[in-house]
Amino acid sequence: MINEDKAQSANERFYEAFNKRDIAAMRQVWGSGESVTCVHPGWPPLNGFDLILDSWQRIFKNSGNMEIRISDVRVLASADLAWVSSTEKLFTIAESGVLTSQIFATNLFHLEGDVWKMVAHHASLVPAKREPEGVSKN
Repeated sequence: MINEDKAQSANERFYEAFNKRDIAAMRQVWGSGESVTCVHPGWPPLNGFDLILDSWQRIFKNSGNMEIRISDVRVLASADLAWVSSTEKLFTIAESGVLTSQIFATNLFHLEGDVWKMVAHHASLVPAKREPEGVSKN
């Protein structure tokens, strides 16, 4: 249970860095090796610390007013590897109003010394629910 709590704290630091658009904090979250991987919704996979950090820098620079909230968090941890999945709700302020996206994310963390570092982030857009055709709302 201790490792699950620490992995969840590392996951919370990731989302805090995201919401604050803090590239220095994001740098601290990620493992620094070339084997780290990141998949943003709609993007091809990015491999390697430098490419991933650059992607976050571009997202922070071009995102405007954006906030992410997570729910349905599930954590599973072993001695040195942790898996955290969650639903992300992304709120973006645009000229037309507040836009909301729902994303499913899986984050993997590896224990480096005594610090949990992110080694993979995979986020995929969840399609909006549609009413089946022919179903009456009465």
